[in-house]
Amino acid sequence: MQWRRKRFAEVIISADDTGALTPSQENYLKTIYVRVSQDGYAKMSDIASVLSVKKSSVNAALHILARRGYINYTPYSQVTLTSLGMETAQGIMEKFKIMNDFFCNILKLSEEEAATNSCRIEHTISEELFRKISKFFEFTEKLYLNDQGYKRKLDDLLS
Repeated sequence: MQWRRKRFAEVIISADDTGALTPSQENYLKTIYVRVSQDGYAKMSDIASVLSVKKSSVNAALHILARRGYINYTPYSQVTLTSLGMETAQGIMEKFKIMNDFFCNILKLSEEEAATNSCRIEHTISEELFRKISKFFEFTEKLYLNDQGYKRKLDDLLS
């Protein structure tokens, strides 16, 4: 019971129309993005299933995201993304993908460990830090793939 109240409270926090999205709201937006990319729309029941939350929590989150201009939603209808929602979700997904790829391919973390940490980081990293880390990841990946001496040294260091 305590866990459910906490999850619901995370959705409601920053429910005003001015603040940044909470990590929970970003997860809802990311989930909607994936469903819209696959099916052209998202359904409340699918969102609830993916995030392992109750439909009432999804309903509250959808109302907030709609009011803030990220999604098109009315009760009992399909959910779609606005242009703001699409742009925001793509940014969240890009952060996740770049970090996840680096964690898996260069640092050799397990897929589960990489995904867990990428999801945590994507919600807190500033745009400037993300830009610089992305450049560093790209630089390191090129070295790793093209310089066998560097690859050997990095693999030894991380083993």
